[in-house]
Amino acid sequence: MIQGGNARRMGDVIGGLVLLCLGAWAMIGGVKLHLGKISEPQPGFFPFWGGAVLVMLSVILLFQAWTGSGKAGKGAEAFGAIWRPMIMIIGMIAYVIVLTRVGYLISTFVLSIVLLRVLGTKRVWVLALAGFCVAFGSYILFDRFLNVTLPAGILPRFF
Repeated sequence: MIQGGNARRMGDVIGGLVLLCLGAWAMIGGVKLHLGKISEPQPGFFPFWGGAVLVMLSVILLFQAWTGSGKAGKGAEAFGAIWRPMIMIIGMIAYVIVLTRVGYLISTFVLSIVLLRVLGTKRVWVLALAGFCVAFGSYILFDRFLNVTLPAGILPRFF
């Protein structure tokens, strides 16, 4: 029988390896898409650096699992509520699927609300305000300042 700490470490090792591979894949894909510069990012810039951060965090997780440090030995649960990460993953997959059709602003607004709700935010006005700020703030950053073309979706039909 696997004890809680050992099961947690094995889960961290498996999760760390999967995330390490995913991060490496994003970095390779980013290089293939061309990185550009900080002042002039190309399509591969954000996937590359996102993958680099994921690789770094995966290495930390693997190191903690290997050495036994971290929360595994300090009374942490072996497995938590699986529904939270599953809803987040399903939400992000749905986001990718509807992004082009619905548009960046609406898709990002809804995804932000879903993710914040899963993370424990309960007040509707906080969810709406945070979703609005994330959607419009990131839109202004990417579309206006970085000149990244974002999917307009259905909004132009109404304006």
